[in-house]
Amino acid sequence: MPEWTEDQKKAITHQGHDILVSAAAGSGKTTILVERILEMLKNGENIDNFLVATFTDAAALEMKERLLKRIKAAINETDQEVSRHLQKQIFKIPVANISTLHAFCLSIIKKFYYVIDLDPNFRLLSDVTEQSLMKEQAYDNLRTKYYDKKDTDFLALTDNFTDDRSDDALKDVVFKLYDFAITNDQTEKWLDDLVKTYQFDDSFSNSNFYRHEAVPQIKNRLEQILDLIGQGLDVTGSDELAWKSLDASFIAAREAVENLENDLLGKSYSELRTELMGLKLMAAKRLKKDETEGEDLSFVEEAKTIKGNVKKQLDKLIDDFYVLSEADLEKSLLDAQKIVTKLVEVERGFIKEYAQLKTNSHTLDFNDLEHMAVEILQTPVDDHLVALDYYQTKFHELMIDEYQDVNAMQEKIIQLLSNDNNHLFMVGDIKQSIYGFRQAAPYIFAKKYDDFQKEDNPNELIQLSKNFRSSRAVDLFVNQIFRRNFDKKIGDIVYDKKSQLDPGTDFPKEVDTENEFNLIVNNDDEEVEKRQLLIENAAKRIQTLMKSDFQIYDGKKKEMRSLKYSDIAILSRTKENNTDVISYFAKADIPVMVTDAQNYFQTTELQIMMSMLQIIDNPFQDVPLVAVLRSPIVNLNEEELAEIRLVDKQEYYFTALKEYLVAENAKPEIKNKLQSFLIQLENYREFANKNSISRLIWKIYQETGLLEYVSGMPGGKQRAANLHALYQRADAYEETNYKGLHQFINFIQRMQDLNKDLSQPSSIEAVDDTVKVMTVHASKGLEFPIVIYLDMAKQFNKLDFQGSTLFDVNNGIGITLTDNQTRLEYKTIQRNVISSQRKLATISEEMRLLYVALTRAKQKLIMFGFTKEIADTFKMWDNVTPDSGVINESIRIKALSFQDLVGISTLSDQQRVPLDEDKFENQACFLKLNLIHPQAQDQGLNKIIIPKTAPKDPSDLFKKTVKDILDFKYQYQGSVDTTAYQSVSEIKGLFADPDEAEMSEDLLEEKSRFNLGSFAKPKFLTQTKQVTAADVGSATHLVLQKIGLEKTPELSDFTELLDQLVNEKLLTEELADKIDCQSLVNFYQSDLGKLIVENSQNVSREYPVSILMSAKELFKNTSKDYSINDKILVHGIIDGVIETNRGIVIFDYKTDHVSDGNLAELIEKYSGQVNLYAKAISAIKNKPVVGKYLYFLKINEAVDLQEK
Repeated sequence: MPEWTEDQKKAITHQGHDILVSAAAGSGKTTILVERILEMLKNGENIDNFLVATFTDAAALEMKERLLKRIKAAINETDQEVSRHLQKQIFKIPVANISTLHAFCLSIIKKFYYVIDLDPNFRLLSDVTEQSLMKEQAYDNLRTKYYDKKDTDFLALTDNFTDDRSDDALKDVVFKLYDFAITNDQTEKWLDDLVKTYQFDDSFSNSNFYRHEAVPQIKNRLEQILDLIGQGLDVTGSDELAWKSLDASFIAAREAVENLENDLLGKSYSELRTELMGLKLMAAKRLKKDETEGEDLSFVEEAKTIKGNVKKQLDKLIDDFYVLSEADLEKSLLDAQKIVTKLVEVERGFIKEYAQLKTNSHTLDFNDLEHMAVEILQTPVDDHLVALDYYQTKFHELMIDEYQDVNAMQEKIIQLLSNDNNHLFMVGDIKQSIYGFRQAAPYIFAKKYDDFQKEDNPNELIQLSKNFRSSRAVDLFVNQIFRRNFDKKIGDIVYDKKSQLDPGTDFPKEVDTENEFNLIVNNDDEEVEKRQLLIENAAKRIQTLMKSDFQIYDGKKKEMRSLKYSDIAILSRTKENNTDVISYFAKADIPVMVTDAQNYFQTTELQIMMSMLQIIDNPFQDVPLVAVLRSPIVNLNEEELAEIRLVDKQEYYFTALKEYLVAENAKPEIKNKLQSFLIQLENYREFANKNSISRLIWKIYQETGLLEYVSGMPGGKQRAANLHALYQRADAYEETNYKGLHQFINFIQRMQDLNKDLSQPSSIEAVDDTVKVMTVHASKGLEFPIVIYLDMAKQFNKLDFQGSTLFDVNNGIGITLTDNQTRLEYKTIQRNVISSQRKLATISEEMRLLYVALTRAKQKLIMFGFTKEIADTFKMWDNVTPDSGVINESIRIKALSFQDLVGISTLSDQQRVPLDEDKFENQACFLKLNLIHPQAQDQGLNKIIIPKTAPKDPSDLFKKTVKDILDFKYQYQGSVDTTAYQSVSEIKGLFADPDEAEMSEDLLEEKSRFNLGSFAKPKFLTQTKQVTAADVGSATHLVLQKIGLEKTPELSDFTELLDQLVNEKLLTEELADKIDCQSLVNFYQSDLGKLIVENSQNVSREYPVSILMSAKELFKNTSKDYSINDKILVHGIIDGVIETNRGIVIFDYKTDHVSDGNLAELIEKYSGQVNLYAKAISAIKNKPVVGKYLYFLKINEAVDLQEK
C-alpha cells in the first residue's frame, strides 16, 4: 500500500459534498481517482453507480485497466464479504460508465432516443474531413438560395467580408461562428446576443458593451502604460543624468494617466477621447554639453526609449478605442448592426441546412451528441423527465477527469446530472488547459477554484502539489518560470506556494539533472536553415549523451542505468518539423518513432498515385499527367517528355501526346510506351465508372507494380505502408455519403486544405528503443527521463487576436466594416475589445502549453532556441526587474515565444552568470545556457556523426552478388502470388471444388488474388441499364438490414420501408419493384426468423468480421508453398449474428435461384464462406457458434450447416 500524502488521503476518502482537486503535474491524479473508486467499492458501492468521464478514449481504457488491476489486488487484502462484492465488480467494469463525455452522450441517445423522436439508425460523423465536406455542401446550398432570391442584404454581407480573390471569407466566418455557437450551452441566446453587443439606447457611453466590456480593456491598457512609466522611473531613479533629463516627464505622465484611469466610468466617451487626444508627454530636459561629456549616457537613452514606447501605447489606445467621435462611432455601429443581424440570420440558416443534410444521411456529429443528450435530459415524457430522473437516481457520484478542458455545453450536462442524490468529484489542473481551439473553457475551473475556497461554501478544494515525476532541478526551473508569469489575468491562476511543484522524488546527488538551454546564434534569414540547425544540433546532443554513457536514475528500482533512446522525447509546438526530423535522424543513425509526421501526401509514392487518380478522372491536366509519365509507371525521361511537348506547344499535354503517336518522326520506343499507357488509362477510366475507388487503387497497384517498386526503394517498408494507407483511406471514404472518383480527389484536397494531412502510418511494429517525437498536445499525460524541446523560438499563433474578424465566447464577434466605394476598412471597437481579450487568452494558453511541455521531464530538460542577434535577445531578457515577483504585464504580453518567456524569467542579466564567452548558468534553477555558433559547424565542429561501414573489395562483392542472384530460389513462392488481404467472397471458391483450387491462370481475373468461379459480365461490357440479379440481391439485403424488429414484420412494413428507401434515393423505383416482399415475410415467419425477432436486442445485422489466418491452412488445397508464418487477413460481412444464452447463431441470406437438384451445389458453394465467418466470430466473441444458417429466400428454406 503506497504512503499517501495528507492531501491525497483527503481526495481518496472525503465524501458528502462536491470536491475539486487541483492536481499539479506528476501528482498522481489518475492513481488517486482509481483509489477513490476502489475505496467506495469497498464500502459497498457498485461500479455502475458511477459516471467517470475522461478526456480521451485511451484514458478511459487505461482507467478501466488500472481499476481492474487494483480490484484484483484488493480482493486478497479484504474480508470475505468485501472480497465477494469486489469480485462482482470485475464483471461490471467492461460495461461501466467509464468513458468520454461524448461516448456517454451517445449512450444516452441510444437508450432514450424515443424521447425526442429520433431515428436510432444513425451513423456518427467521426471523420473531420467528411464533416467539413458536408458543411461546405450546406453552405453552398444556403448561398445558392440567397443568390436565387437576389437578397441584397446577403450580397452586402458577402461584400463586407470579401477580399480581392474570392467570396469565401464569409463562409470562413460562418464556419468559425458555428464552432463557437454550437459549444455554447445556450446557442440561440448566444446568437441573439451577438447583435446586442452593437446596440445602444441614448448614447454609446451608456451602453452595456462600453461600460462593462470596453472600459475594463481600456483600464487594462492604461495599467500597462503605467507599468511602462514605472520602468522609466526605475531607470531615472538609478542614474543622475537620466533623472535630470526625464524624471519630471515620467512623473507628469503618471499623474495624467492615473487621473484618466480613476475616472473612466465617471466621464463620457467623448470627454475621455478629448482628454486622451490632448495628453502630451512633457519633453525631456536638454542636458548641457559639460554635463554629458565623458559620461555614460546609456541610462538616458534607455529612458528615452521607454518614453517613446509610452507614447506609442497611448497612440495605440486612441487608435483602438477613440479614433472616431462618439457621433461617428454611433453611426458606424448602426451599419455594423445591419451586418451582424444578417450574419446571425445566415448562421441560423446554415445550422438548419447542415442539420437537414445530417438528417437526410442519418448521421450525427460530436456536437449533436451533446445537444441531443441535453434535449433528452430536459424533455418530459407524460410530464416526467424520464431520462434525467433515471441518471440522477442511477449515479451516486460523477467523477470528471481533466475538468479544466470541459466546454460550456459539457458543463451543462454535468450540472444537469448532478442533484442531491449524488456529488461531483472534479479533477484537473488549470495550468494544463491547452485545448482552447476546441472551445475548452478554463474559466469554469477557475471560478470553482475561487468559490470553493470561500468560508461559506460547503464544497471542498483539495490541492495536490507534490510532483512524484520530476527531479528537483526540473521542479525549481518550472517554478521559477511560472512564478514570474502566471497570475489571474495571464494564465488564470496565481502561481503561489499551493500551486507550485513540490519535489516528491529524491534523486541521488550524482545524477545529472541540470537543465540546458542551447541557443543557436545565426543571422541567416532562411527558415529552412534555422530548422536544419535546430534538428541537427538536437541529433548531435543525443549522440553525445549516448556516447558518454549518460546515466538515468530508475526511481522504481532505486538504481542507475545507461541511457536508452526510448528515454528521450522530442517535443515541439506543431508537427511541421517531423518529416525533417525523420530524415536528419536517419543520417545520424538515431532510431525515431514519429506518430504524427506531416506531409504524407507529399511523399513521392503518394504524389504518383494522386496524379494517376487525377488523370483517370480527367486526363486534360498537364502537371499530374507529366508526373505519371515521368514516374516508374511509364518511365519517360525529361528529354522524351520535352520531345512530346514540342509536337504541340499550345494545347493540353494530353493532346500533344496523342498527336505524337501519329507524328512521322516519333520514336518507336516512346510510341510503344505511350500506346501501352493510353490503353491502360482507358481501361482504368472504364473500371472507375463501375467499381469502387479502393478496387481501382488496388488494380493500379497490381497492374503497374508500383507497390513492389516502392518497396525496393530506400525506406521501402514505409513507402509501401503509405500506399496501403491510401487504399484503406479510400475504403473508409466509400462508407460515407460521398461517392465517385472526382469527389474522392476533392476529399483528399480538402484534407490538405484543412491541414488534416494523414499521418504517415507505421510500416512495422513499434520498436521499443526509439526516440519519441511528438507535439506538446500529444505528450500530455506522458513522461520521459529526458525531454528535448526542439524550437523554443517558434512564435506564438497571432491569428486569434490579429484577424479582421475575431471571435470570443463572451463577446461573440468583432467585425471590420468595409466601405463599398473605397474598400477602406474600419475595425469596430467591438473587434478591438475582443482583440485585447484574445491576446491575453492566447498568451495564457501558450504559457500553459509551455508548462505541459516542461513538466513531461523526469530527470533533465534540454531546450533548443534560435536567435539572429544575441545582443537583441539579451536586451529583451534584461528588460525585467530582478525580484522574484510577477513580471509586469506590459513585458509579458510582448513575449512572442517560449524562448522569450524562459529568458525573461530565468536568464536576465541579474540571473545569468557567465562561465566563459559562450556559457552561462543560473544556479538557482539548475539551468545552463550554451550559445552555439553555426560557424563552428562549418569548421567541422558540432557535426552529426554518420556511422560508416568498412570498405569492401568491389570485385569480390560483385562476384558474390552475381552468384547470390543466380543461385537464389525463393522458398515460399506462394507468398509472392498472394496478397496479405483477402475478402471472404474472393476466396469462397476455394471451398467449392478442389479442382478449381489449382487456380489456373485463365481463372484469375486479378493478379495475386484468389478469385475463382464464373462471374456475370460487368455492366460496362453489356452496355445495359437493366436491373440485374446482383442488384436485386444487394437491395434485398438492404431491406433486411433496415427493417424494424420490434415485432414480426408484415407485408405492409416492407412496402412502407421500400417507399421510404425510394424517397431517400437509396433505391430506384424499378429496383424496389423487383424485390419479393412476400419471401421476406415468409422468412420472418420461419423458425429462424422468429428466433431473430425474439432476440432482436441481441441481433447484429451486416456484421463486419476479420480474422488473421495462416496462409498454409487457408490454401491447403492449392499447390502453392507457404511459410507457416505467412498470415492472411480475411475480411467480410455476415448478414446477421444472434447472441443467445447457448452461444452464437449466424445467418446469411441468399437470393440465388434454386432449381431442382442444385440446392446441394449451392450449399457446397457457400458453406466454406460461412465456416470462415463462424471461426472469426467465435474468436471475436469468445463464445461457441451453435448455429450456422444459410437461408434461401427463393424457396423459404433454412439450412443449418452446424448439422452437416
